[in-house]
Amino acid sequence: MAQVEEVLDDAIDMTAASFLDHPANISDERSLAEEVRLRLCTVLSQVSVEEVLVKESSKAQGSITDHEDYTSHYRKTEEIDRAQCEIGGPAFPFGGSERLDLGVFSDGLTITVDNGTQEFDPADLAAAVEFKYVKNINYLRYRPDDDKSKYRDIADDISRLGELPERVDRRCIVFSNYDLLRRDSDRVAEENLRELAGENGVDLRFVLPGPV
Repeated sequence: MAQVEEVLDDAIDMTAASFLDHPANISDERSLAEEVRLRLCTVLSQVSVEEVLVKESSKAQGSITDHEDYTSHYRKTEEIDRAQCEIGGPAFPFGGSERLDLGVFSDGLTITVDNGTQEFDPADLAAAVEFKYVKNINYLRYRPDDDKSKYRDIADDISRLGELPERVDRRCIVFSNYDLLRRDSDRVAEENLRELAGENGVDLRFVLPGPV
């Protein structure tokens, strides 16, 4: 676990530095997650897969090949990259409809393939990261009751991470092409988010540019 945390620290630090130097290379949260994932995979070895469950059938008739003829190949999987993007599944405490931006797994994980979608179990997680890329507002603002506010988006990510098992290293990283916290009034938002992060055992970090 200590190695995962150390490598994750380095991967996030390098991605943050790259973003601040060349923000035009990043267009969305998936780009951030994938950059961190690639950095992790260059250092961490692949993780062993204990079991792959394929639970699907198209009930195809005639000349149409059944879905499982294709997805049955998943059963041959013995290893996958230790870091994966967009992970989730019905075993997660927040349900199968929500997915984490990035997960880092421990050895011996189980994968379920259901209608072509890979699903995981939170018991196999070593670390989980949510990324928030805020690029369409100048200030964070404290709007906890506004479901459409960026404050609420960040708070929801923190709360979702807090539902994971306590042993999982949980992080929320907020990137922006503006300094969202440059006004004194926005410090209230930051303080409340940091308090929420502390309550949920989440490491909250802001990656914000300074003026040129």
